[in-house]
Amino acid sequence: MACGGDEGTAELGSDRADQVREAAIEAGLEPEVADVLALAARGTTATFRATYNGSDGASVVVSQAPPDHRFDVVVGDRVVESRVIRDGITYRCTPTDDSEEGADLDCSRSTAAVEPAGVFTQEALAEFTESLAASRDRFDIMVEDRTIAGAEVTCLTTAPKAGTPIDGTGSGADTICLSAQGAQLLTDVGGERLIADTYATEVPAGTFEV
Repeated sequence: MACGGDEGTAELGSDRADQVREAAIEAGLEPEVADVLALAARGTTATFRATYNGSDGASVVVSQAPPDHRFDVVVGDRVVESRVIRDGITYRCTPTDDSEEGADLDCSRSTAAVEPAGVFTQEALAEFTESLAASRDRFDIMVEDRTIAGAEVTCLTTAPKAGTPIDGTGSGADTICLSAQGAQLLTDVGGERLIADTYATEVPAGTFEV
């Protein structure tokens, strides 16, 4: 098994977490909320593999061992599309027309920008922090522990304060849940829900080979 997260990567994750926590506190958010945001900042430096149910019988598998990242769309036991970031280069992989189930994929370099899935990018996390701070007078922000895919997670939920008119056009309750490594195991935002079925802190050897 491949185990990412060497000393340099762990230090980078800690530095990012400290910066995000400090920014959140300065923005007026409660310390426990700042701690969740700091945890989210660690996600981009974490090693993990998570499987999520998709639509129409498909599932999505996210694998990460920094700096490498892979996103697979799976139907049945067959990978129908992959996006791989390896050594800073992005590849798009698909089965050949005559390939059998389990056969190798045909991969080529891609110029399209691909954002890692399953974690917050630095830009997205900064925007999320600003949004939380700006809405704290209108929304209750709650932190709780849950278990998802066999992993202990920390969840952050925002909901309109009592007495806030809800006419169907505004935001309702939104939730994100993060593993101890900062991976997103649940996102329930804007009426769209994605939850992990399986989660591991290792990825199989050869995952990022193309």
